[in-house]
Amino acid sequence: MAAPHATPHNRYRFLIIDDEPIVREGIRDIIDWGALGFELVGACRDGREGLQALERLKPDVVLTDICMPFVDGLELAAWIAEQYPATRTVLLTGYDEFEYAQEAVKLKVSDFLLKPITADELRHILEKIRDELDAERNRERRLELLQQQLRESLPLLRERFLNRLVRTALNPAEVRHRLGFLELALPGPAFVALVCDLDGSEDQDQLAGLAAHTIVLQAVEGFCGTVAFSTPREQTVVIVSAANETGALSRALECAELIAEQVSRDLGRTVSVGAGDPVTGLEAIPQTYADAVTALEQRLVLGPAQIITAQQLGGVRNATVSRSDADARAVYVRALKTGDGAAAEAALQEIIGALRRSDESIETRYLAMQRLLADALNGLDALGIDCSQITEPQSNPFVELGRMKTLEDMQQWFRRFQDSARALLDQRRRQHSQWKAVAAQEFIQANSHQPDLSLRTVCSALSVSKSYFSPIFKQHTGMTFVEYLTAIRMERAKELLSYDDLKSYEVAERVGFRDAHYFSLTFKKQTGLTPTEYRETARRQAR
Repeated sequence: MAAPHATPHNRYRFLIIDDEPIVREGIRDIIDWGALGFELVGACRDGREGLQALERLKPDVVLTDICMPFVDGLELAAWIAEQYPATRTVLLTGYDEFEYAQEAVKLKVSDFLLKPITADELRHILEKIRDELDAERNRERRLELLQQQLRESLPLLRERFLNRLVRTALNPAEVRHRLGFLELALPGPAFVALVCDLDGSEDQDQLAGLAAHTIVLQAVEGFCGTVAFSTPREQTVVIVSAANETGALSRALECAELIAEQVSRDLGRTVSVGAGDPVTGLEAIPQTYADAVTALEQRLVLGPAQIITAQQLGGVRNATVSRSDADARAVYVRALKTGDGAAAEAALQEIIGALRRSDESIETRYLAMQRLLADALNGLDALGIDCSQITEPQSNPFVELGRMKTLEDMQQWFRRFQDSARALLDQRRRQHSQWKAVAAQEFIQANSHQPDLSLRTVCSALSVSKSYFSPIFKQHTGMTFVEYLTAIRMERAKELLSYDDLKSYEVAERVGFRDAHYFSLTFKKQTGLTPTEYRETARRQAR
């Protein structure tokens, strides 16, 4: 038993407190302290000196007499129990004090020694206390080791749980419990998922993807109630929470803009982000994640460096895409959903060619084309497109396929089918873009008098990203946001200068300028006249 205590730093500290010198010296000399795993750190003459030594030496075990001047042993034991609960106390007592001393059990006294003590008695008690302290120390070490292992495993546990959270509708109570255990904050109750993926070839080195993931983690640190993690596909998912769905989408788009800016600045690369529709409730997170995945797939058509929202696709609610085990069919469905006609045609030719070369029965070949159609319809349904919108009215496409007699007929039918789907997707994108541009015009006109009106304000109100809004607004109006806002303000200023007797600085305030001088410079640049000159000219013409 002595082996674990061979080195001084492993020994337990022992303090003697007794007012009789012969007792102190006797105890000191009769024990081989190191062999038993202890270090004798002091021997005090009375309770008062013992109190001072306790605070200075912090012993693990105290042996104290009951009857001492100034502070007796029971008072000392009470103080130790309160101030140093981990310290073990052994009372040294005379025979006539023994029954009285037994009352000290409530003071958490470890043991009693009856005077006169023998070396064997003291060694027995020391061995017992040492074993208890050893067991306690081992428990503490095991607990520290487990806590350390947990801390080291937390990132992996978080990633595993969050990947499960976005793919499976879990019980909200279980989710809240796991979030608390993993020290993750997702207060909600509204959520939006972002899926971020570095643009470029998939065979590029993994270091760039790891660096991009790190940049995303840093970017989202400033967004409370937000978590980020990587997926097995080496994409980074961000879940943004807010008090309501409008706020969640606005924060998510702001977060996506920041991610794109920081990846471009720090890595010199572009990133595309798919943003799902906002949802309410922890159990609905898989829905917004599926929306975001579907939105990100549109990068194939829209190009890289895009922040693509599910709303741009006309809504992808309840997006549960059923993917076939056949790679060619999966490629076809993806091309169909993204409107990539060339990829869809290539995948279709591959499928038809394989069926032509196959030795399978006619029934099996028909079944293969029926599966392709089912996969295609499921994929379009994820975008909110119903079969009736792209096929002949009152027709059943599965029946139509069953009536065809050649694979060539089926191939031509699928070509018409995919052309109709692509046309509808293009139309919906254009309609959505046009609607957003018109809504932006109305919002700007209604709020042009606000000095703080900015591009970010407009994008937040419309729940779109700046990268999406700017080109569609320029295409619709022929002007940038700043040019359009300035034009609206100048037209309003002309009206006020023509019909009201307001001073120039008052007109400036009415149309949204804080600085009257800057207003005058802008007005002259737009009209060629100062506000005063314009007023005078307008009134002469009105006479």
